Parts: sequence; C-alpha cells; structure tokens
Amino acid sequence: MALQDYTLFIYNISLLPIIFFSVLFAILTFISLFSAKKEKKYPALENVPFVTVQIPTFNDPVAERCIRHCLGFNYPKDKYEIIIADDSTNTGTIALLSGIAEKNRDMVKFFHRNSREGFKAGALKEAMPHSKGEIVVIFDADWMPNESFLNDIVKPFSDEKVAAVQTKQGFYNKDANLIARFASYLLMIYHTIIMPINNRLNCVFFCGTAGAIRRKHFEEVGGWNLKSITEDSDLTVNLLLKGYRTVYLDIETPSEVPVTFEGFIRQQMRWCYGNARVFFDNAFKILLKRGLTVRQRLMILFVTIGNAAAPIVLLMTFFGFLGWFTGEPKLMTFSDLIEMSSRIALTAGFLFIGAVTLYKRKELKDFPYFILASLTMGIVLAAANTIAFFKAAFNRKLSWFCTPKEANTEFV
Repeated sequence: MALQDYTLFIYNISLLPIIFFSVLFAILTFISLFSAKKEKKYPALENVPFVTVQIPTFNDPVAERCIRHCLGFNYPKDKYEIIIADDSTNTGTIALLSGIAEKNRDMVKFFHRNSREGFKAGALKEAMPHSKGEIVVIFDADWMPNESFLNDIVKPFSDEKVAAVQTKQGFYNKDANLIARFASYLLMIYHTIIMPINNRLNCVFFCGTAGAIRRKHFEEVGGWNLKSITEDSDLTVNLLLKGYRTVYLDIETPSEVPVTFEGFIRQQMRWCYGNARVFFDNAFKILLKRGLTVRQRLMILFVTIGNAAAPIVLLMTFFGFLGWFTGEPKLMTFSDLIEMSSRIALTAGFLFIGAVTLYKRKELKDFPYFILASLTMGIVLAAANTIAFFKAAFNRKLSWFCTPKEANTEFV
C-alpha cells in the first residue's frame, strides 16, 4: 500500500467523528433557529435581597472602572455592597484599589491576601466570610455592567429552586485583531446558540463572571473547589446534581477578550483542561446519579468534554494535507467534485453555527473574518487543546493562568 493510501485511510477514519460533531453543530443551530422560545419575563421583586458584588483582582487596575460601574447601580444603596478580593503583587494596583475602597467606605470593602492559594477561587473563598449578601454577584475586573444589572439579575431568585443566574457576554475590543475576533466568535456561539438551549434544558453553566449565585445553595454543595481551574463549571455540575435550577438571562455586558496569541491560547487551554477535569472528577455522578435528565447529561458531556474533538481535527488536518502532497497530480473529474463538495458540506457544521450566530447578532459582515480565523487560529487552537485535553485525561497538572487585560494599560 502506497504512502498516499495510508494517509487517505487515516484521513477518512478521522473524518467520521468530525462529521458527527459537524452534524451536532448543525442540529444545535437548527434547534436555536426553529424552536426558540421567548425568554421568561420575571416580575420585579417587592422586597429585593441583599446582594454582595465580588470583584476578584490580580494586578488589575482596570478594576477601578468596574467598581465605578457597580457604584452606579440603581439598586437600593442599603441593599448591596462591593467587595474587592485582591491578590495583587503590584503595589500601585494595591494602593489604587484600596484607595477606592477608602473613599467609598460605606459601599466598598477591600481585602488583600499575600497567598495565591486557589487563585481566583481562593480569593473568592476568602471574601465569602466578609460578605453579607444572600445573593452573590461576581464580575471579573474588565466587565462594565449597566445600572440596572442588579435589579434584573435578582428577579429569577424569586423561585427558591434557582441557584445561579448567568448573563450574556459582550465584547468591547472584538475588532482589535484576528485573535480578538476569533476569541469573541467562540464566545458568541456559546452565548447566542448554546446558552439559550441550555436554559430550556435547565443546564446553564455559570461562567464565573457577570452572574449570580444563591449563597445557601452555594454553601450546601461545598462552595468553590480550589482544586479546579474552572471552579465555575465545577460549581454548576454540583448544583445541577442537587436538583437546583440555573438560569440564563439575555442581558449583555461589555468585557474584554484576549488580543495576544499567548493570552488566547492559554485561556482556551485552561478552559479545555478545567472542564474536562470536571467531567473526569464527576463522571460517575454525571452519567449515573439520579436527578439529571438524559438531555442534561448529554449537554454536560458536550460542555465538559466537547474538546475531545480537538485531537481528531488535528489528525484529519495533518493527514489530509499529507495525502494531498503525496498524491500524484491529476485532473479533477465531475465525480471528484461531487465527492469533495459532499465532504465540505458534511464537515461545515462549525461554519454554519458561526454564520447563524453572526446573523443573529446582526454582524454577518464578519463572516469572512470568521472563516479566516477558523482556518488559521482554529488549527492552532486544536493543537493547544489536544495537549490540554490529554493532560486532563491523564490527570497531569496544567498551571492556572490569569489572562492579561489590555485595558490595564489605561489605568496604570
């Protein structure tokens, strides 16, 4: 058997799971298009709960902007507080954030720790004993919530079974470069197509920012898991296993996506590794424990170990190119054209879900950028996530990484 025969054999074998994921993307897209339900309208609460807004920071002077936005909430001032959970090593940042707390002592508390144990989850855990809220809202330092955010996010908690509420992510630096575009496109797909479906299945994943958790349910399932580098996904699975509800609200808040190659790749590897470990650490309960529906189990599998597709994408790409280079040049026949077209159609699910996402967000003009990013950055990402997924599968450590925020340079 010639080298090209071997390469084409491996290529065709790897093509089968790619077609499976492609069809899955297409199914999710059609569900989003044709079975969309109106978002449930929650009435305003007569007696609003006390809310603690926690802002974890690590050398993030941009948190000053987030704090200003939070101080501007039109929620009753005697019904919420802001806690800065600071892990900074930069003395200028420490002075800046502690100074804001000092100027707003009636609303803002500043807590600094010298240890980075548990990283973000550790900082939030340290802040919890100082938090008075029955509802805890979390913002990463670069987010800019609008003034009605608290009023909107507390409404679903009128249902005692609701344990967490997640809102939509927006992007103020999407057009910075191709890296930022691809990072935002991936999150757009998740928030525009996947999250609304999850909302109907009661399988909304808390994203660790621009969301709220009910404190008593949070504490019931053990709080933050400091061993997880995606503590938000870990918390979500534990809340769902307890039978609680998680809710998604279509309220968009601007935030920042990575603009550097290192920042993007390491962020994606952390999410891939952390979510996969959530599955591997809880596999028996996710697959067999009573209390979850079949559709919830399938969606948890998709969210936590969907990146199992990454090594297959890498394999298909490598052997596809190898087969092309080792083959003898020949004129393409009509049957060759039909076969190539059918393969493109069967593997274009990701492009389809991207196109519909951009259409729904009224940004279809970005589709050429989406294609370019998918065929370049997408291959690089597949290689990075292959490493992360196998590390998770074999329980090899992956370091926690705080994604750098470009806006920090404006606040130095």
